[in-house]
Amino acid sequence: MHAYDICGRVLESDMALPELAAPSGAPAGAPLTFAHRLPAVPGDGWFTIWFRPDGLPWVRAARTPSGYHVQYCNCAEFSLDLARREIAGAAIDCATEMFRHFLVDQVVPLMLSVDEIVLHASAVSIDGGLAAFIGAGGSGKSTIAMALSRLGQAIASDDGLVVVEENGGVSGIPAYAGIRLWPDSEALLATGLRGFGRPHRRAKQRFREGLTFAGTEPLTHIYLLSPDGAPSVAFEPLSPRDAAVELLRQCFRLALDDRGALARQLDRLTSIARGVSAWRLTAPRTLADAPSLAAAVRRHVQSTRRPAARAAATIR
Repeated sequence: MHAYDICGRVLESDMALPELAAPSGAPAGAPLTFAHRLPAVPGDGWFTIWFRPDGLPWVRAARTPSGYHVQYCNCAEFSLDLARREIAGAAIDCATEMFRHFLVDQVVPLMLSVDEIVLHASAVSIDGGLAAFIGAGGSGKSTIAMALSRLGQAIASDDGLVVVEENGGVSGIPAYAGIRLWPDSEALLATGLRGFGRPHRRAKQRFREGLTFAGTEPLTHIYLLSPDGAPSVAFEPLSPRDAAVELLRQCFRLALDDRGALARQLDRLTSIARGVSAWRLTAPRTLADAPSLAAAVRRHVQSTRRPAARAAATIR
């Protein structure tokens, strides 16, 4: 068995996962296990988690006696045992790298989302606190995180950030050390870095070597990236209510068939939104502007840190 660090937990796997690093430090939660085998498919009760751009189901799930079955239509199958914290799965018709991407970047966060808050967010560490970036796919979350890393900031997360309330504050637990970039962002921001794990030539490339990564830190800022371009960089504060709604849209959610679970998730997000500065970020959509946008974000974080967050960062 192999052992890896993901979302503050140890994942024991009978399949090698080069996307992940070996465990370091004390885990924050109970261990997970993964077995590489094809699970039995339930007969009915399906609901869609994510749709394709053409409106057809892409990822769907069904309740099972032990948890959920997650199906990437015609690509891969996963069975999630929630009580045992076990995942079993295998590819149907996809490359090994893509299958591992499903497992590491989506299935594990989906499993944890039943009991925890897991944001689909990129995040970086700035002055001892995390700034997280949320938004629709293609809004530039990974690009801005990588641009900030080129300014000397440590990357915390790319696709997944576990958010917890503890000791009167809000903290972010990164999924793993790594970041994935589209080819155009790679050409601009990853010069001199060696990537690995591109499933096919038009997919994102993974990067880890030569970069600095952060661990668990206070979550101080959340930025909602606007998909619409703007002539200049602008930061608009979000109310806690509006921030909670946006966070709900950008959460991993598996238990879509459980209204009680969704209500509890919204309650927790409302509480989290009251403890973090949230902003709508609009900026030019030109990729060449990414470095200057990153510099503007860093200045904004440093100028809007709440006194309590500054004190906590100093104590740490």
